[in-house]
Amino acid sequence: MNQNDFVTVNRILANVTVQTNDRDFRSGMSKGWYISRIHEALQELSFDTFFEEITLDFPFPSEKLALMMPKNVFNVRDIYLWNGDCCSPDTSVIVHWKKGYNNRGKGEGYTAKVRENGSGNSSDPYFPQGGDRYWDNGIGFNSRNLYYANIQNGMIMFSSACKSYENVRITFNGMGGEIGDLPIVPRFFERAVGDYVSERFFNSKKAEDQRKYRTLWGDAEASLNDPRKGSWKKARMRVSSMNTFERKSMNEYISAIYHK
Repeated sequence: MNQNDFVTVNRILANVTVQTNDRDFRSGMSKGWYISRIHEALQELSFDTFFEEITLDFPFPSEKLALMMPKNVFNVRDIYLWNGDCCSPDTSVIVHWKKGYNNRGKGEGYTAKVRENGSGNSSDPYFPQGGDRYWDNGIGFNSRNLYYANIQNGMIMFSSACKSYENVRITFNGMGGEIGDLPIVPRFFERAVGDYVSERFFNSKKAEDQRKYRTLWGDAEASLNDPRKGSWKKARMRVSSMNTFERKSMNEYISAIYHK
């Protein structure tokens, strides 16, 4: 995908305000209100479809051994460490998840259900006691190559061994990004996003005047949520039918936007 496969917020606004007969924003709903609803629609589609994957690179936080997750992302998918100008299979390592690991974002001191010296709860699935590939000759853990992390309250906390690498690459699912005029709305979501905003508009207006707006809201709600031909269902189906090449291309484009 490239820029031509995305639509701008202004394009969506132009279409929606025709449907709501509110081209001049005189209904009591400001332009900011409409943009907020567009953002909501993208967030809901993100949670429903996991359509957006974002890959970001950071200098490794060797002092605190922790990074705060960026805004508008959720669900860490993969973490890699590497040295040099670019990562490659022979210079990068995978960071695994470790249950209960917590350094509070303050460096090498930490708590965990099982520590690197093998003490703690032997039921831990990452560090079981004895006879494990992470166990060094039955004497103790070889902590030099234990690259692991945990997440708490939006903070990604890394093991001390990770600081031997200069960079960290993290892949997240995104929530639509910061809404503005950038073309970050996939074209195949255009109708669903527009219908979502229209439904929210008429739903708000019918609280003021049920008789005037209830039918209009019902039409907008059906256009969005009809179980057979609603635009929301079609958007979800389009994501599920994307081939690997299309998805990879879209993710590369969205990741480039986040880096700006």
